[in-house]
Amino acid sequence: MATYKRKSITDLDRIEAALQRNLARSQAGLSSPTGVADLVSAALIPVEPSQQFVTELGRSLGLAATRSRQSLVRRYRNVIVIGAALFGTLASVVGVVALVMRQRSHARTGLSQ
Repeated sequence: MATYKRKSITDLDRIEAALQRNLARSQAGLSSPTGVADLVSAALIPVEPSQQFVTELGRSLGLAATRSRQSLVRRYRNVIVIGAALFGTLASVVGVVALVMRQRSHARTGLSQ
């Protein structure tokens, strides 16, 4: 299972200090879009995920992609089978209709002679 690096007390202290420093700027900076972006980038501290998390994420994404491809193939196979069954049914109905029409045609020509 994936794990995240926990923030140490010093990281939390730095975050709190950054937020307090930017509190006064935030009230003035909210008036412009670039001010908001500057405040967000100043408040956020980059976090690097652990190597175990990165490895587990890569493995999970690979498995999800494989399952997705398999389900896509299965879905297309089902569509082909259902389409073939519908085509067969339609061909049978057309054959029966043609047979009935032919018999009626022969019955009319036989009666008129």
